[in-house]
Amino acid sequence: MVKNLLTILLVSFLMTNFILAQNASVKIHSKQLVDDNANVTYVEKHNPSPVIINGESIGVTSNYDYFSNSVIRDQIVYDEANDVVHCFNMVRPWQGAATRHAVHSFKSGGQWTNQSVSNGAGGWPHIDLGLTGSLAGTVGMVWHTPSRLSIWDGSTGYITAQFDPSTDPSVQMAGETIWLATSGGRAQFKFYQSTDFGVSFVNWDSISAYHPSPIWWAGNGGVEVGMSKSKNEQYVVYFGTNEGVSGGGAHVYNGVPETEADNFWLISSTDAGATWTGKMIAPDGKFDLVSGYHTPNYVPLFENFGQVDMAVTNDGVFHAVANGYGLVFNATRDTAIGNSFPVLYWNSASNTWKAISDPAIDNIREISSYYPTNSIGQAYPSVSVSDDGQVVYVMWTGPQLNSQGGLDTADNGAGTQYYWRDLYHAFSTDGGNTWTYGGKFPGMSNTLSEVFGHAAQHLQQVNPTTYRAHIIYLADQTTGVGPFDNQLTNNDLIYATFDIIITSADPTPVASTFELAQNYPNPFNPSTNIKYSIAERSNVTIKVYDMLGNEVATLVNQVQDAGTHNVVFNAANLASGMYVYTITAGNFTATKKMMLLK
Repeated sequence: MVKNLLTILLVSFLMTNFILAQNASVKIHSKQLVDDNANVTYVEKHNPSPVIINGESIGVTSNYDYFSNSVIRDQIVYDEANDVVHCFNMVRPWQGAATRHAVHSFKSGGQWTNQSVSNGAGGWPHIDLGLTGSLAGTVGMVWHTPSRLSIWDGSTGYITAQFDPSTDPSVQMAGETIWLATSGGRAQFKFYQSTDFGVSFVNWDSISAYHPSPIWWAGNGGVEVGMSKSKNEQYVVYFGTNEGVSGGGAHVYNGVPETEADNFWLISSTDAGATWTGKMIAPDGKFDLVSGYHTPNYVPLFENFGQVDMAVTNDGVFHAVANGYGLVFNATRDTAIGNSFPVLYWNSASNTWKAISDPAIDNIREISSYYPTNSIGQAYPSVSVSDDGQVVYVMWTGPQLNSQGGLDTADNGAGTQYYWRDLYHAFSTDGGNTWTYGGKFPGMSNTLSEVFGHAAQHLQQVNPTTYRAHIIYLADQTTGVGPFDNQLTNNDLIYATFDIIITSADPTPVASTFELAQNYPNPFNPSTNIKYSIAERSNVTIKVYDMLGNEVATLVNQVQDAGTHNVVFNAANLASGMYVYTITAGNFTATKKMMLLK
């Protein structure tokens, strides 16, 4: 256990193997990692307590104004059964202690209770709530260094055990199993499980087991491994970013094959962890990856600022968001001419990337010169979903703008100009097909940097037309200061909510076209999801055939209303091999192939 010492290592690592034709002004930025291995002398600034316009302080402040290096940490969950909000945050100082603590805060009966779980130095926390089986209602919390799990059920205190000697842990509970991950000393992502309530742990796999196919891995592209699950706990996913070559810089526009580039990946289970399937969901530097992007010749660089998040719905659709920092090239695609900074969204049903942020902010080129720490562009997005997958909510940290629409900058007190930050958000009520841009989160202050906004991955359905996001964020009193330049302020941690209300002007989503999506996962074992859309009420038939043309299953045979639908195909009784599935809906027919691997 680290004793009474907060240490921070500034690690700058340059992207290698980068070829940028004839334009040195366009930047591939270096990430900075906050670590635990170097002594730092702090100069602390005590500002008057800020006025919180939207939300309430949870009762703790932190001068460690940083939540995450890369993958967005789950730091809030909502226990709907008991109407309790749980937060788990990194706090420094803690009740006069100079060390960093991992603090569990929960609100019950209108009151906040705050308790240090680490009982000493501890950081980079992640929280989950058991929703089914014997773990239902149990809170699981992890932090480092080393990586430890703490179990809390409200009556037995905190039961803590170490499961890995290294750093950056994550946790999700599904049924009777606790799933865990670490960065493997920031060298090789590792995955763990415990089936005995955290008494013992099994290191069941690592990212290298999925290399070279289906996931290319030369090194960890980010620090943390993200984890999410569906509310029914049937679907569980690990996710993160990888380097295609050591040090990064393996981009498709450089001639690197898509299968060997830096990448954004997931490893998912459709059966509560009994089996797992890996998939690369985006390579770095690919032209035309983002559908209908407003600026031509844009390429996202997922690994360089690998701030990504995922959420999963009960129908097994995986929803992902990413800091879309990337490059814009000229018409001939041989010279990079600038940067663009969108928030990007993807889901496994459509397998399509799209931008959901404001193009006017995406293309503010000055962001490259004035961004604080790792908050480049529109950073640290988190995604939340309703149980049925129809409502999707995304929140992120973006630049605060002045009255002319430019960056609102200030001196950080050390002679450097940075922009202030605000929280932004967007939502979809048709499963991520179309988006409503919400702009700034309500009540942002011009005298604070509201940062690291993170909503619980599952939205609360308050009533048939209202969905509520439960949110934690940091009200930072300065901009551009913190662990990176040793000037710290005491900043409130804020709890807030946001309601998405589906009105008569925002009806139940209806598909505008007929479409048959690629099944997911693919390959699969033993079950997979088939999503399809019908533009009008039709008699729908979906059948599965083997490669000899023999019908092996009828999945749908009924009249269905217009909209987007999903059907699960369970092939437990079939042999491995290629199969074909077809849809007939009115005059529309389509066919796709899928692979069963046992």
